[in-house]
Amino acid sequence: ILHRRTHHTRQLAHVAYCFIFLSISLVGECFLTLAYYHMIMTTAKRNLAILYGIGGLSDVGRHAILVALEEPTVEKIKVVTTFPEELDKPNWECGCIGGHTNPFKDPKFAAKLEMVEIDSWKKPHENRLAKHFEGVDAVVSCMGHRQPGRKYPELIEKGLIAYDGNRQVIQAMDSAKVDRAVVISSIALNGDKSWPHFATGIMRFLFRTFNRKARKDLEAMEKIYVESSLDYLFVRPAGISEECVPVGEYFIQDPGNKEVVVGGDMAKMDVARFMVDQALNPTFHRTSKTVGGEPKSPGKDQLTDQPTEKEFDC
Repeated sequence: ILHRRTHHTRQLAHVAYCFIFLSISLVGECFLTLAYYHMIMTTAKRNLAILYGIGGLSDVGRHAILVALEEPTVEKIKVVTTFPEELDKPNWECGCIGGHTNPFKDPKFAAKLEMVEIDSWKKPHENRLAKHFEGVDAVVSCMGHRQPGRKYPELIEKGLIAYDGNRQVIQAMDSAKVDRAVVISSIALNGDKSWPHFATGIMRFLFRTFNRKARKDLEAMEKIYVESSLDYLFVRPAGISEECVPVGEYFIQDPGNKEVVVGGDMAKMDVARFMVDQALNPTFHRTSKTVGGEPKSPGKDQLTDQPTEKEFDC
């Protein structure tokens, strides 16, 4: 009897060992499969379309080109603009150390970059855009601005293209079957209170007075995205200035947290980095996010810092 029980026990142990070995093998195989698909997803080549105009918000688009060029997974960048000459300017109205040069004039980027010049967004270009959008994975749109144009009249004459430009972009994306759009916009639009800082009230006042045309342009732009079927993300920089030096990071405001408030001074390059990240690896869908600099300590700087006019000119 003892022999039979021992033999039976050995059989059970053998079955248990086989089960454990099989389980480990299956877990290992699943892990390898997941690792393989992760590798495929992270190394898959992507194509982006980046649009920019003139003005503080539109300047982010020029910087997005440079950010996308740093991404090893980005194979092609199609730049769409009415102002290609803006890339030739040594001063990109930013605090980037060393300034910038036109990336289209650098031979090492020749295979990656394609320029699509638009003479005017008041004319129809949907069909032409649709052809250029074929094969594109996402669109980064930086058109329009939130400045009054009192210093630079061309901002009002030529820069209010957020609605006219993006209306055609949406139609072209639908035709080319491109779903993802990361679009720059602004705080204090359409009742937005996502940035719990007193400066939001100042921006709202400016939009109702000196910056009315810019507000109407941006709000009309947002409306057509909301009414579309696209997977859009509105990016609302709290404040971007010409002096702010890029730090290589960004902070997303939790609208429900009034104790931790993102900084109101952010580099255009860092805004561009957030936009390109969301174009390549989307985590926010059909919504808006307010981004800013490093949050300040409650009760200290965030309550005593007075916003400058230049901060809100962007």
